[in-house]
Amino acid sequence: MWVSSTVAWIPDAIYMRGNELINMASLEGRDCYAGLDLSSTGDITALVLIFPPRDEDEKFVLLPYFWIPEETIPRRVKANSVPYDIWEKQGYIMSTEGNVIHYDFIEKFIMDLSEKYHILEIAVDRWNATHVIQNLEDNGLTMVPFGQGFASMSAPTKEFYRLLMEGKIIHGGHPVMRWMAGNVVVDTDPAGNIKVTKAKSKEKIDGIVAAIMALDRAVRHESEGRSVYDTRGIILI
Repeated sequence: MWVSSTVAWIPDAIYMRGNELINMASLEGRDCYAGLDLSSTGDITALVLIFPPRDEDEKFVLLPYFWIPEETIPRRVKANSVPYDIWEKQGYIMSTEGNVIHYDFIEKFIMDLSEKYHILEIAVDRWNATHVIQNLEDNGLTMVPFGQGFASMSAPTKEFYRLLMEGKIIHGGHPVMRWMAGNVVVDTDPAGNIKVTKAKSKEKIDGIVAAIMALDRAVRHESEGRSVYDTRGIILI
């Protein structure tokens, strides 16, 4: 059994502590980790890259990418009063032709990204992703299955919030991620573990889910196999 928060988990003022300009050129060739939250064929798919700091003066850098079926945009704008059409024109969301997501387009995009950035691992929810996982692995990428339960999600979710509070994640104010951050609601179990919940969040949170998965892979590798969750003193939320 668990209880759910009824308010947004990430206040906008906290999220926007990371609204710093990103030097995109400086990221080329750098090590990074990714989280991939694959949608059903008619919904939003999110990929988030996280670049870990290389020294104590640097911060985590977050780069999100989103895809949505082109033909569903007008309906979504009308039904939810969310500016998908504007975001698509501005380049913050990519559309794929038709009324369903084309996974082959996303796979090619990820492979092209891997030529630009050194993607060490991609964490992915295994649900609805078997074919994509196999194709990306066949192209040389390391895919890490990532569960969505409390056991997998609690530690990196708390760490994500802590880093946001301390202004240690730079995201450049990406409007889609900002909107999704404001939608997040969390579930809490009796032991104090937490996870973000799509079912009870008021709108889409796919980018936040992908960011949390990517962060997990990044912080685990910071300590060369020794979990930083055991040494960093995560705050309780």
